[in-house]
Amino acid sequence: MKKIGHLLALLAVVLCLSASAAWARPTVVIDAGHGGHDRGGVPGDRYAEKIYALDVSRRLEGRLRSMGYRTVMTRRGDYFVPLNDRCSIANSQRNAIFVSVHFNSAPREGANGVETYYYSRRSGSLASAVHRQVVRAAGTEDRRVRSRGFYVLRNTRIPAILVECGFLTNRSEGRRIAGSAAHRQRLADAIALGIRSRY
Repeated sequence: MKKIGHLLALLAVVLCLSASAAWARPTVVIDAGHGGHDRGGVPGDRYAEKIYALDVSRRLEGRLRSMGYRTVMTRRGDYFVPLNDRCSIANSQRNAIFVSVHFNSAPREGANGVETYYYSRRSGSLASAVHRQVVRAAGTEDRRVRSRGFYVLRNTRIPAILVECGFLTNRSEGRRIAGSAAHRQRLADAIALGIRSRY
């Protein structure tokens, strides 16, 4: 009987720890860059950044929910959300992190690769964790993790990062992003894996 009592006590501790871990898992605020009249990128881009940022964000939401995370989207369709509203949505969440999804553009067609940004020091480890996974999934140049004062990073009170998942202005990279749903799913899965490795 004493042995059964010890086993039941141990089981109760494990269940409490599991419940505590689940409770501690943060809400992920997913911010699909641009939208509506703001197509993103540079003038003359063949591909509208807003479309692919939203697509990857929706895929990321699905993947995170399947992993047990609660998610909040700053936009769910092709409409414009002002930057201060995006920050307000993020700041209204308790125990949360903010991930802004973008694609890059440049006047030079040869520019390619993935870069990830953060502002506050406490966001650096999340940026590094996500960046490692996205570079691996994208199979392109590592343009490093950088600290920048972008509005949505500077004005959020929770850990916040901005991921540039590749260059739409690069001929091969742009074609892969725009033409392959499987590639966009890999990017979303990689962001989710990076988040899970940190939280």
